[in-house]
Amino acid sequence: MKHIIVDQKNKLIILTLLIFFSSEAIANAYIGPGLALGTALITILIVLLILFIIIAVVYYPLKKIFLRIFKKKK
Repeated sequence: MKHIIVDQKNKLIILTLLIFFSSEAIANAYIGPGLALGTALITILIVLLILFIIIAVVYYPLKKIFLRIFKKKK
C-alpha cells in the first residue's frame, strides 16, 4: 500500500480545508420570487425534455415496427 507523504504544503492545505468545512456560517441570501419562478420553469422544462426524448427514442421506432407487422398480416 502506498503511503501518503505529508509535507508542510499538504499540511497547510489539509488544515485550511478542515477549518473551512468545519466552520458554521449563515448564508444571508434571498431568492426572490422571480428567480424561484424561473428555476421552477427550467426544472419542469428539463423534465419534459427528458420525457420527450424517451418517447422519441422508444415510441416511434416501435410504432414503425408495429405498422410493418400489421401491414404484412393484411
